[in-house]
Amino acid sequence: MNPDTPGDDASILYYDADYPSLEIGPARGEDAAALARIGLLGDVAFYTEQALASGGPVLEIGCGTGRLTIPLARAGVEVRAVDVSEAMLARLRDRLAREAPEVRARVHVVRQNASTLDLPDCAAKLAILPFNVLMLIPDAEETRHALRAAARHLAPGGLFALDVMNPATLPWQADPAPVPSRPRRNPLTGNPYVRHAQASAVDARGVQRISGWYDELLPDGAIRSARFAFDWRMIGRAALAALLDEAGFAIERLTGDFDGAPWSEDSRRIVVTGRRKPDAPAAVPGDALQSGPDGLELGA
Repeated sequence: MNPDTPGDDASILYYDADYPSLEIGPARGEDAAALARIGLLGDVAFYTEQALASGGPVLEIGCGTGRLTIPLARAGVEVRAVDVSEAMLARLRDRLAREAPEVRARVHVVRQNASTLDLPDCAAKLAILPFNVLMLIPDAEETRHALRAAARHLAPGGLFALDVMNPATLPWQADPAPVPSRPRRNPLTGNPYVRHAQASAVDARGVQRISGWYDELLPDGAIRSARFAFDWRMIGRAALAALLDEAGFAIERLTGDFDGAPWSEDSRRIVVTGRRKPDAPAAVPGDALQSGPDGLELGA
């Protein structure tokens, strides 16, 4: 979510329902279909493969509730799991509490902002920015800071991997009215719900506002509604390549999905892997800003 998204925003409350895990808890066919519709099917296997190839440790920027973190740790990889949302990290810690001790020991939970990331003892072998993390930093300059910070926290020759949506496949005009989703089920309550979302027009900065509400059907027949809103910024292939080059990353592969299909204008996603350049810049004035009370490692 955006760095300033409040913990009671419905996009956080329903996050695990909107983006289900096939690895944590029982795998359901309807969950696989939901992931396929949004182009996420296969991302856990992709990032696990990258993590195992690197040997770890892994720096996961934008870990959320642990949809990737826990499978990586189960695979035997040490993970520094970073997110700015305390509400998301609380859910990650709850999930970790149900894991085996050796899995919990591999995860180090950190609350920090990606654009001011400062972990003095971190020299990761792989940095990942999964599932639209860069898009959800609406400010272009903060995006640059986040990528530079990721590069600074990599060991020499360290690898990186990330994915964002292909903006060529997204609507740029405003929705005339909220669009309802297919009915879904809240895994926390078992109740069905529908998400109503409305997009604004993309502005001159490339930013689009997505807002709306969730309607959840309660057992007594009542409807519980909760509102949400977030901004994301469109990042095309050429712009992404330029940002990565500027931050000190060399792209080695760019594909259109997690299975390695060649990228085209019609691809749902932009999936990139590469490594830190040997001459990647060190800290740039203004990058390592004071992180304040959020700059704390919370532990797992």
